[in-house]
Amino acid sequence: MRDAETLDLADLLTRVPSGDEGAFATLYRQTGPHLYGVALRITRDRSSAEDVVQDVLTKLWSGAARFEAGRGSPLGWLLTMARNRALDLIARRGRDAPLPEEFDELPDPAEDALSALAGREDADRLRACLDVLTDDQRRAILVAFFDGATHEEAAEHLETPLGTVKSWVRRGLLKLKGCLGS
Repeated sequence: MRDAETLDLADLLTRVPSGDEGAFATLYRQTGPHLYGVALRITRDRSSAEDVVQDVLTKLWSGAARFEAGRGSPLGWLLTMARNRALDLIARRGRDAPLPEEFDELPDPAEDALSALAGREDADRLRACLDVLTDDQRRAILVAFFDGATHEEAAEHLETPLGTVKSWVRRGLLKLKGCLGS
């Protein structure tokens, strides 16, 4: 997007939570197709993609999600919200939902983080130990440590109470410590 459009989006994102219907309509026109495209590519289902877009826009309207200009571009922030919501939707559906083949070709940022933390062998051991964790513990640890989110951000991303996320992280780290120590 051009700089002027980025400024316009940032302005719209500040006006939407206060109930500005015109700003909301403009925001939807400018970003809806992009959000839908990301969601559709991940969910591979039109209805689910529409649900993702609706969830993202509802969070904006209600003020549950607020854009912070210093943290990145407005469109990038919105697309990340749509991506995360679509991935959460797939996770809730179960592990049987296939991801598009393009995802096989993308580098795994968690793998890079694992490799940076330890040598290849240690990274393989860590991956094996991560498989021992419950799905909730693994997701909380990956979001908190490999995505660099705070516990509060992880709780918001996982749509789970903060105390629960902290418990998942703590119990998961204890399991990892036991697994890696053996």
